[in-house]
Amino acid sequence: MKTFKKTILLALIVLVSSTVRAQDEPMVTLEFKNSEMAQNLVRNYTAALQKGDVVKMNAQLHKNAMIYGLGGGLDSLNVKQHKDYFTNSTNQYKHSISDDLYLPVKVENNWNAGEWLLSWGTNTITDKKSGSTMVVPYHTVSLVQDGKIAMIRYFYDMMNIMEKQGYTITPPKK
Repeated sequence: MKTFKKTILLALIVLVSSTVRAQDEPMVTLEFKNSEMAQNLVRNYTAALQKGDVVKMNAQLHKNAMIYGLGGGLDSLNVKQHKDYFTNSTNQYKHSISDDLYLPVKVENNWNAGEWLLSWGTNTITDKKSGSTMVVPYHTVSLVQDGKIAMIRYFYDMMNIMEKQGYTITPPKK
């Protein structure tokens, strides 16, 4: 009987500890309640960029949104700085997005918990004065909270942009 009680006790301990451990593990899902809304929000932001409508772009942002990675910088931009950045950009350039793809992802029990929208595409940027174009593949990661974009992280290769503008890289001296 002692052995039976010990076995039952050990089984309960294993069951409880595995249940507790499972609750602490990150959980990722692609289908969740707000996934369509998150996708539409980022699509509206992207469509507004193509139309040069910076006011509509900013309307998709949470009032305290932070934007990272624009202009190749690591610094963040707040909503007003975002508006200034894209006002300058859309005054000089036309943005044409193609091959865009959107993926909603919900993360729980992790440092990056939240409802995210991942986006990939190609931004063909045309200089309004010269007509020259730059093709820029991009990836964005947007955190959606309370029906607005709370954070965007931009990822794109600055090298092709700089080369198109005439910059060159000089190898280091040995």
